[in-house]
This record gives sequence, C-alpha cells and structure tokens, in this order.
Amino acid sequence: MALIRELTYGGEYANCYIIGEEGSPCLVIDPATNKRGCLDDYIERRHAGKCLGFLITHGHFDHIGGLVDLKHMAPVFMSEEDIACLGDPCLNGSEAFDLPVPVRVKGIEPYPVEDEDEIRLGPFVLTVIATPFHTAGSVCYYLKADRAVFTGDALFHLSVGRTDLPGGCPRFQRDSLRKLLLLPDDTKVFPGHGASTTIRQERFANPELQGL
Repeated sequence: MALIRELTYGGEYANCYIIGEEGSPCLVIDPATNKRGCLDDYIERRHAGKCLGFLITHGHFDHIGGLVDLKHMAPVFMSEEDIACLGDPCLNGSEAFDLPVPVRVKGIEPYPVEDEDEIRLGPFVLTVIATPFHTAGSVCYYLKADRAVFTGDALFHLSVGRTDLPGGCPRFQRDSLRKLLLLPDDTKVFPGHGASTTIRQERFANPELQGL
C-alpha cells in the first residue's frame, strides 16, 4: 500500500495530500500553498526533490496556490474545464475572497483529464472520476490499489461541496455524488477540507447523500 500523508495549513488552505514512501518519488494531490517554500521543502526533505506529478481536483485558489513559484515542478493534471482558473483570479475565486495577492499560476500547460481516464505515474495508477458540480471541471482521483479516493470539494465528512462559487453547476450535483457511492464501502475518502472518512460512513450518515 502507498503511504498517504496529509499536509494541512489551517482554514486558509485546502488539504494537500502526498502519496509515496519517504525517499521515493511522490505524487501531490491539490498543492494548496507553497508559502515560504513549504511544499518545495517537504518534497526536498521527504522525497529527495522528486515529484512525479500534481493532480488537481478543481481550479479554486486554495487547491492550486502551491503551484506558484514552485521549484520542484512536475506534470500537472486537471480537467480542461478548469484550466483557465490557473491564471484568472476571478475564476479561481482569489479575487472574490480578497486575498492580499490574487492567485495567478503562469507558465504551466496541464495535461487535461476526463472521466474514467487512468493516470499512470511510476508505481501509481489513479482513475479520474468527473464530478462537475462544485466547479465545471471538478474531478476526484481514485487510487484503487489502496481503496482511497481524493474528493477535493465534492464530498466531505458528513457534507458535500457547495455550488454557489465560481464555476458551480448545481444540476450535476446528484449524478456526481451517485458516482462516488458506486465505490466500495471500505474506500477511504480524503477530502479537500476537514477530516478523512469512508464511503460506508458517508453512505449511511451523510444527510446530503440520503435518497441518492
């Protein structure tokens, strides 16, 4: 099983997940921030500066901010519908939240991903699950070998993502969440904010999933 670590930075940023054993190349899910070089430093110290890729669940500023001025750059994967968010503070929400410095990620050409794509990077294989409701390009990444899914802002512990932020598509919410409920009950859920959970726990206790 792959080692999965969570980097949390308080309420200002999303959860960032690092997949991979120490000393070996890693994957990064949602590089939330590189403030004072914290993400670069982590990759350097724990993974000898080797990152195989950055997987973005959606284009809001608190999930992409770590790509700004990142030294240990690697291929970036995200849905084509959200790529424009990288360089546009209006689309990525940093302008609306009145940040001291709006988030603008420049000079990156991501690899676009689609529903059911398989991403193979080193020893890791992740399947893309399109969940286009929190943003038009919101996706989740399923690491089948470890029964783990990284849900961004689609599914949280006892809650689900909102649809009133830039790019929100409420009409796709129910269908998107139904797709996540097709995963095995023992699948560990690593959300973009808050504590981890499981599909089983959310299926039976999440009030937003009842009746789906």
